[in-house]
Amino acid sequence: MVIICIGLLAIKRRGIIPYIRQILIVLLLFAINLRPQYVSNEVTVVKQKLNCYCIIVIDDTLSMMAEDYQGDNPRMDGVKADVEYITEQLVGAKFCLIDFNNDVNLVAPFTDDSYYIKSCIDSLYPLPDYHATGTNINVCKDLLGKMITDANMMGDGHVVVFFISDGENTDNHELESFVKVSGGIEAGAVMGYGTEEGGQMHYYDELHDEIVLVEDKRSFPYEAAISCINEENLQQIADDLNLEYIHMEDQSDIDDTIADVMGLLDTKEEETTEYGYADVYYWFVIPLAALVAYEFISVKRRA
Repeated sequence: MVIICIGLLAIKRRGIIPYIRQILIVLLLFAINLRPQYVSNEVTVVKQKLNCYCIIVIDDTLSMMAEDYQGDNPRMDGVKADVEYITEQLVGAKFCLIDFNNDVNLVAPFTDDSYYIKSCIDSLYPLPDYHATGTNINVCKDLLGKMITDANMMGDGHVVVFFISDGENTDNHELESFVKVSGGIEAGAVMGYGTEEGGQMHYYDELHDEIVLVEDKRSFPYEAAISCINEENLQQIADDLNLEYIHMEDQSDIDDTIADVMGLLDTKEEETTEYGYADVYYWFVIPLAALVAYEFISVKRRA
């Protein structure tokens, strides 16, 4: 655009007044190209709305840092990428994010703010081993049931659940049945991460500002701890929730499930106002159009 504007100025008009008009036209054209904006609380946007309550439960224990996803990548890297993919495919749904480690946490209540959900997902990181008390999948059951009940009480959307874990229970608790909290779930999947061979775990220790290898301290000398997927537990959870179990190896593994979810839903567009940036380039279009029209009439008269 700079080159075009310089070229337009190089073709100098005869007379001072016509050349001033030419300069104004070029400046207005360049200003429009910059697309100036201002901050506003009343930016009009059109959003897609889906009649869907999507509950995402994420295992945020240290074992999810095991490096056996797509080679030697941490499982949590795959989880974050896959959850972000789900939210992108279901834009307009109301998402609820639950994570569990030593305890269960409602990270985000139902919201259609996908940017907020993404920031919550990005912030997930397991507790260091000196705080972690082992994995007990059962801790998330009651909160999951409560959010399913809340979604069903809304009565204006389908309830979808994605349960994400490696299936390990490491604190000597037997996996409890999830059947009692399954009422009202219409679609979704239990997504399993990890391999039978397992992988080592590293984490960032903020206290000492270093990357630490997790060690098995049940016997001396200590060796690297290995976390392996427990697909038996994951399949039991899937059966209890009436969902399909998917061993996640690639993002595309969830495509069929997302297609099934979309088949249930209705899509509509809703106009709303929110905080953002409002365009003002059209303020420059009016004087530009007036000057161009004047030049066109002027040239036609001389012809």
